[in-house]
Amino acid sequence: MKKTVILIVFIFLAAVVNAESAELSKLVYSAKSKNKLLLLKVFSSDISSFPFDSTLFDNRFIEASLCASNPSARVIINDYKVESYPSVILLNSNGHLLLPVKKVDNHAEVKAYMEKALKMKHEYDESKPMAQFDLEYRNNKMNKAALYEYIGKRTALALDNSEIIDKYTLSATPDDLLVRETLLLFIDENNFNIPGVFCSFLEQNHEKIRDILRFSDERFYRMTEKSVEYSFRKICANRDEPALSYIIGIKANIFNGGDREILRNEYLTRYFHSTYQPLKLVNHAREYVNAVLQYKEQQEKELSEKSKRLFSPSLKNSAVGIMCASKLRDAAQYVVETTSAKSALTDALTWSVKAEQLTVDDKYDIYETQAYILYKLGKKVEAITNMEKAYNSIPQNNINQRTNVGVNLIKMKRGEKIY
Repeated sequence: MKKTVILIVFIFLAAVVNAESAELSKLVYSAKSKNKLLLLKVFSSDISSFPFDSTLFDNRFIEASLCASNPSARVIINDYKVESYPSVILLNSNGHLLLPVKKVDNHAEVKAYMEKALKMKHEYDESKPMAQFDLEYRNNKMNKAALYEYIGKRTALALDNSEIIDKYTLSATPDDLLVRETLLLFIDENNFNIPGVFCSFLEQNHEKIRDILRFSDERFYRMTEKSVEYSFRKICANRDEPALSYIIGIKANIFNGGDREILRNEYLTRYFHSTYQPLKLVNHAREYVNAVLQYKEQQEKELSEKSKRLFSPSLKNSAVGIMCASKLRDAAQYVVETTSAKSALTDALTWSVKAEQLTVDDKYDIYETQAYILYKLGKKVEAITNMEKAYNSIPQNNINQRTNVGVNLIKMKRGEKIY
C-alpha cells in the first residue's frame, strides 16, 4: 500500500512538472514568434498584487503569472532560484534568463528593471545571456563545454573566475584528459583570474603538466606567477605571515635556478610594505638588496670565467642586469613609500643609483623613485630635476603613468606631501 501511494505521488509530481514545462515552452514559443520578452510575475499567493503596468512599455512583453502557493508553479520558481516575493523573471525570446531574478516592491523598481532589459540589445539577441550562465552554474547544470564558455564569457567581462576554476580544476587528476583541457584555460594572457589554490596543484604536478601540455616554459612560468601573486594578495589581506614560506617554496621549486634568498626577502619586503610594518620592511629590504647584489657578482664571475678574461665584464643592459636593476629599484620604492627614516632613505637612494647603472633604456621608473627619495630627504631641486627626467622618459602612449608622474611633479613644485 505504502509503495502504491509513493508511486502515485511520484506520477502526480512528474505530471505537474511536465505540465508546467509544457506551459513555459508554449510561452517561450509565443515570445519568440512575436519577438518579445517573456515576463513572469511571481506572487506569494493568489491575493497578492504586482506593482507593474505593462502598457507603459508598448506591450513589448508577453506576461504570465506564477503563484508560489501553487505546487505546479514551484517547479519554475525553484529552477530560477526565486527567494522572495513579489519578483520578476525576465526571459529573452530564446527562453533564457536576461537579467538576474529581482524582488520588486514598487512600480519604479519594475520600470527601471524593464528599461534596463530593453537597452540590453546585445544580450537580448544572444542565445544565452550572462544571467542564464549564472543560473545554470548555480543549478549545477553545466557540462564541460558550457563551463568553458561560461569562464570565457566572464573573462571577457573582466569578472573573477577564481572560485569556479578552483572547484573545477581540483576535481581533476593529473593523468586525466580533463587536466589538459582545464589548464588550457589558463594559457590565455587575458585571463588574470588564476586562483590561489592552483599553486599547490602546480607544485605537485608540474612535471606531468609540462609533459601533457608541451607548452613553453614562458607560458608555464607566467601561469605560475599569476597563481602565486593571487595567493600573495590573500596572505597580505589576512596578515598571514607564516604562509609566505609556502608560496616562496613553490616559486623556488618550479622556477628552476631561482635564488631562494632573493625570493624570500623579496616577498617578506613586499609583505611588510603591504601590511605597513616599516622597521621590518627596511631590514628585509637591505637583505633583499644584498642577495640581489651577491647574485649579480656571481653572474659576473661566471661570465668572466666563461670568457676567460682577467676582469669581470659588466652585466649592464643584459637580461640579468635588467632583472637586478628592477629588483633594486623595487626595494628602494618600497622603502620610500613606507618610511621617512634618513638612514633608510639614504640606502634606498644608493640602491636606485646602482639600478640606474645596470640598465640603459626605460629608466623613467628609476628616475621617479630617485625623485621621491630626494624629495623626502629635503633635496627639492634635485628631486624636481629627476621627476622631470622621469616624465620626459615616459612613452607618449603610457598616458596613465605620465598623468601620475605629472601630478606628483606639480605637487613637488608646490611643496606638497607625496608619501
